[in-house]
Parts: sequence; structure tokens; C-alpha cells
Amino acid sequence: MPDYLRPHLLTLPIHRAMIRSIEARLFAELAPDLPEPIIDIGSGDGTFVQIALPNKRIVGIDPRKADTHEAARRGVYTGLCVANGAALPFPDQSFAAAISNCVLEHVVPLDQTLREIARVVRPGSLFVASVVGDRFPNALLGTWLLHRLGLDGNIYGRWFNRISYHYNTLSRAEWSKRFDRAGFTVEVCRPYLTDAALKLFDVSHYYGAPSLITRALTGRWLLAPPFTPNLLWEPILRRIYEAPAPEDGPCYFFVLRRRHD
Repeated sequence: MPDYLRPHLLTLPIHRAMIRSIEARLFAELAPDLPEPIIDIGSGDGTFVQIALPNKRIVGIDPRKADTHEAARRGVYTGLCVANGAALPFPDQSFAAAISNCVLEHVVPLDQTLREIARVVRPGSLFVASVVGDRFPNALLGTWLLHRLGLDGNIYGRWFNRISYHYNTLSRAEWSKRFDRAGFTVEVCRPYLTDAALKLFDVSHYYGAPSLITRALTGRWLLAPPFTPNLLWEPILRRIYEAPAPEDGPCYFFVLRRRHD
């Protein structure tokens, strides 16, 4: 299995590199089981697929034009479409598999989008999705600190979800229920990222804030990737990257199968 941490450290700010590298490994482990063509729900700027699933025949959809144009420049997708997941512009059973990496927590309306994904994949197809769970806001460092000070830490968790556009932070059981209702059977649900790692994820958002300016001015998160101070974090992040899956966690990796109607 290739190393997915270093490529992300040379591409993204710390907080994104931490979580995306773990997700890339999880998706890449399933790559041989994903027949083509594949639809990527929420393809973004294409960075994730470029690193995790190169050389796969994937069609990406995303509602954001700027990200879709950047994904097109990367040249990693067979096709790209600016579209809303609740109204996918494809005929029934167009795809042999579907993927979605940390997107569904941002989606409204969720149930309609899941039904659309079920519509465009073939019966028996895999749908692989990573999502944010209900434990996410409570495991943040800011939430923990406010609780320790005797204050209402839930205020921080709600604020963080709001600025992150997290509309669906559901429990494992509730996510499973939503997938089942749309026509998918849960084959695997694997928690990832420990509570301790999420606290580092939280604080590293502020450390990486200048990268927002860099991206706005240059279109890249990092100015000079080979010389990025991100690499100073690698020993810490590698322990997180290589850690075994926790018994429960703030995020879930689902492997789903489209049922035969």
C-alpha cells in the first residue's frame, strides 16, 4: 500500500492532510473492488481522487464551479459535471460504483441525494462513503476546554459545525438508517480518527489559517511544497495515520451495497 500521508502534507494544510490521508488509505484499500465507471459525489477540486484513486474511470459531480474547473485542470476525471446531488443528470443504473468522501454531512436534502445515488448505480454496486458522526462536535478541543472551565462547550461545537457547513452530523445508527432507507445495505462501518486526533485536528485549523490566503491569491494551499513546514508535523501525524481504528470515533467509513429491488 502506498504512503498517503506525505503526498497530502505536500499538498494541503495540516488539518486537511491529517484526515484526508487516512481517508485516502481507506478508499484505496477498496479500489480493487470498485468496478468502473464510478461516480464521485462531491468531487471538489480533484485532489483526493488524484492521490487516492488514480487511473480509475471516475465521473465527478460537484455544485461548485470553481472547484470543478480546478478538478478539470488536474485531468484525473473521465468526466465532470456541475450539478446538485439531489438531481443527478444521469440515466438510471449508469454507474458500477459510487464514492463520496466527507461530503454527505454537508448535503441538503440528504435523503433525496441518497435516493439519487441509489438510482444511478446498478443493483449490487458498492457505494463507499466517509461521513462526520454525531460525536464530532463533542470531541473538539474547543468543546473540551470550555467544559473544563465549567462553561457550555456545546456552543463551540455548534459554532464549528456551522462554519464547516455540517448539516448532518448523525450517529452511526442514524447514518445506517438513512442509507438503508435509500436502498443500501451496510456491509462495513468503520470509525476512524480518535478523539485525541480530532483535538489536534481542531487546533491545527488555526495554525493552517494563513493557507486560506495563499489559496485565494495563488490557487494553491502551499506556496513551496518541498519546503513546507508541514513536514515538521510528519512524526506526530504518522502516529495518527498508522493508528488502528478506534472502537468509536467522530467519523465513519461506510461500505454499502445497493440492494436489488
